[in-house]
Amino acid sequence: MEQTSVLRASLVVALGALLEAVLSPYLTLGPVSPKFTLLAIVYAVYPLGDLQAVLLGFFGGVLYDALGGGIFGVGAMGGLIAALLAARAGAVRRKGMEGLLMAQVAALSVAAYDIINLAGRGLAGLYAPPLGGYLFAGVLPDALLNGALAYAFAAWMARRARRRKGRGWEAER
Repeated sequence: MEQTSVLRASLVVALGALLEAVLSPYLTLGPVSPKFTLLAIVYAVYPLGDLQAVLLGFFGGVLYDALGGGIFGVGAMGGLIAALLAARAGAVRRKGMEGLLMAQVAALSVAAYDIINLAGRGLAGLYAPPLGGYLFAGVLPDALLNGALAYAFAAWMARRARRRKGRGWEAER
């Protein structure tokens, strides 16, 4: 299993949180928006160990809460869940299936975040839409969008890695 620098993974998560703060308000359509921080957490902690993944997920979630405008703590819980799911998927990954696993983990992480956000809003006494309609019209499209983004990003990274590997092989000849 390849080793990934925790510092590099932290920078990826911080960049995801920054993208979330800057771009997400412009790309939101109702309850559906790209969750760049959660996608960065899934991507960054995928090859890491469990303890490093949990700490980085919590760090990313707190950044998500600090830079966003939602209920504080919801992002931290979402980041923890994303990190736990990605670390477990990274432990059982198979060669060639990384994109599909990352898409599934991203979709599940976003769905968990949306449900935690709904519960937090209800517990805080803020407006929370009815659960049934929100699951169908909010959580499902949000999870599908972010799962597709994660799959596209994984495919792009795989093409980039193959190109880099190809260049290195030709340079050796």
